[in-house]
Amino acid sequence: MRSLCAPSKPLHRCWIWGWCLALAALFGCAVPVNPAANSTPTLSPRLALAFAYFQNGQYRVALDESRKVLETQPNEPQALGLQGLIYARLNEPALAERSFLRAEQVAAQDADLAHNHGLFLCEQNQFPASFERFGRAVQQPLYADKSKTFWVWGVCAQKSGDETTAQSLWVQSLALKPSAEAALALAQSYQQQMRSVRANEVLNTINSTPAATPETLWLGIQWARKNADEVALKRYAVQLQKRFPTSSQWDAFQREAYDD
Repeated sequence: MRSLCAPSKPLHRCWIWGWCLALAALFGCAVPVNPAANSTPTLSPRLALAFAYFQNGQYRVALDESRKVLETQPNEPQALGLQGLIYARLNEPALAERSFLRAEQVAAQDADLAHNHGLFLCEQNQFPASFERFGRAVQQPLYADKSKTFWVWGVCAQKSGDETTAQSLWVQSLALKPSAEAALALAQSYQQQMRSVRANEVLNTINSTPAATPETLWLGIQWARKNADEVALKRYAVQLQKRFPTSSQWDAFQREAYDD
């Protein structure tokens, strides 16, 4: 089983683009801790240490530290949720699920926990249960990361084979906050359906915001070149050079390696 990578606060998410890269990042990288998140109570020093060990890839040590927390606070939901993530990394899905369920027993309305559990269930191909958790997360009025949960939910919907729902969820994500990850996923989905006008609209919109990335600009360059749109190509190239002069995409543009 690949590891989880887009857990919600206090475990920040990594955000990437496209279907294959989306899955790689969702389930394949370490996650930094953000114990100061507004939606999360302040962590105890030992629990913060456990998160730090998790972030550093020291999963057994993180597990030991979380156990010490639970010895004195057996119903600490953040410690239980962390154990769920650790067990997932250690390829122990049954133990991971048990930890998430225990956490939900004491914090059923915790949006971050619902997001993390939903992502784990998605990895296990338990899509209805996964979607229920994502839905629970975005229904929480004070949850600040709804746009990211909608994006992850869309990736999981696409994984389940429901492209229409995936597109709808990415649209909702973008309506809340500009996001290169959601925009690229949506644009590429439209493009695969031969809906080039819609795909270009999404890409043009994101590339006109500060959320643009080397990946969104590079895709814009590739599509503009394919469509013989010299104006758009030059516009994107100027942005790429100005904002990301050390990026691999700018290097590829200079080498005219448009298929990289």
